[in-house]
Amino acid sequence: MRALVLTAIIIIFAFVIKVDLTEGSLHLAAFYPKDTENAICEKQREPNYITVQTIPGDTIHSLFALHPAKVPMTFPERLQLFYELNPHLQLQALVPGENIKLPLSFEFENKCGK
Repeated sequence: MRALVLTAIIIIFAFVIKVDLTEGSLHLAAFYPKDTENAICEKQREPNYITVQTIPGDTIHSLFALHPAKVPMTFPERLQLFYELNPHLQLQALVPGENIKLPLSFEFENKCGK
């Protein structure tokens, strides 16, 4: 029984050390931004977009054609923004009736109110 408890303690200890070395907390503290408010605002920025509901037969191409961007951008650029807004659609087709976000421009909305 003592061997089982000792083995469990060693495994837990090894896991804690592995997590600390790979994800760690000390190296993050050294590089933590001094201006934390700006850093938080940066993470909250999203591209300008509209929300549309898909219907049967919709594709990404047809949605981009129906709702053109405000500023000229290439298809790959707009597709990249599309997948940033809708990461759940990376490996699946559009489902009829689903609400998705379509990017309209590269400009970002500032969610911090400045």
